[in-house]
Amino acid sequence: MSFVPAGIRMAAPGLAALLVATVAAPAAAQRAAEPQWPSKSIRMVHGFTSGGAVDLLARLMAQQLTQSLGQQVLVDGRPGAGGTIGAATVARSAPDGYTLFLMASGHATAPGLYRTLPYDAARDFTMVAMVASSPFVILANPSAPVRTVQDLIARAKAEPGRINYGTGGIGSGMHLAAVLFQTRAGVQLNHVPYKGGTAGPTALLAGEIPVLFTTPGGSTQFIKDGRLRAVAVTTQKRFSLWPDVPTLAETVLPGFDVQAWYALAGPRNLPPPVVTRLHGIVDAALGKAEVRDPMFSLGAEPRPGSTKEAQAFLAAEVERWTRIVRAEGIPPQD
Repeated sequence: MSFVPAGIRMAAPGLAALLVATVAAPAAAQRAAEPQWPSKSIRMVHGFTSGGAVDLLARLMAQQLTQSLGQQVLVDGRPGAGGTIGAATVARSAPDGYTLFLMASGHATAPGLYRTLPYDAARDFTMVAMVASSPFVILANPSAPVRTVQDLIARAKAEPGRINYGTGGIGSGMHLAAVLFQTRAGVQLNHVPYKGGTAGPTALLAGEIPVLFTTPGGSTQFIKDGRLRAVAVTTQKRFSLWPDVPTLAETVLPGFDVQAWYALAGPRNLPPPVVTRLHGIVDAALGKAEVRDPMFSLGAEPRPGSTKEAQAFLAAEVERWTRIVRAEGIPPQD
């Protein structure tokens, strides 16, 4: 059975026009690295609101790059449309090393979800390095009668389309994880999209919604003091930071494996010397306690690897999620 939760057909007004208006074709020819790069400040773009996991990871990596490069790396959040506005900003930028992209996993779902995009999600970006990964997590307000994922499924089947759940926005990775969960479990929930950051967890704490699909960042203390309940994580294996929280795969959906990931990238044709230098800084940073510990507090784990592996991973994720979105019958967004 394939269906779409209420809200999935809602698209950001004028999205296609907005994206087309903000994007120009990237430079066709590869540019040589500036001899004294960097000679001025660099901006690191992401596609979400301030205060969320993507924004905080961007600031963490910007700090490391600033220290190593000797130039200020400024974080530039461009929220909206599941991160595609931020991606469009990077895709239209000159490949000169002065515009970087803190890419989140929702980037790979956009080609399948949206009817048109003014960029190619795989080919128009140069991957520098993977940065971190984490599961998505299903959280519940303790006042809701949802202690386990079995409870959630039972209630959803008893009240199809009436139980609200929140995410960080239409087209976000957590939204697609929720859609895939529903189609695999044969249930229908009502989607309430928030604009990323802390909006979803705040709504859950206030009792505005009973269930939230999100990333672990910022939730650990709320879970420890009983203000929120972790129902399940979406990865195949249990999350090392939350070993007592079961997975969907071990409880109700064998083989279910969806994760959030974060990477540093730039526009297409980013000069190899720039890529090499940036990768070296990121790779070294991921081994530092001053980077690992804040990542852990965000519910993420460092994910080192080569630039080649990162580029191949992006292409595979775009292909995978385009296939999943179409197979699950999710209509394209405008």
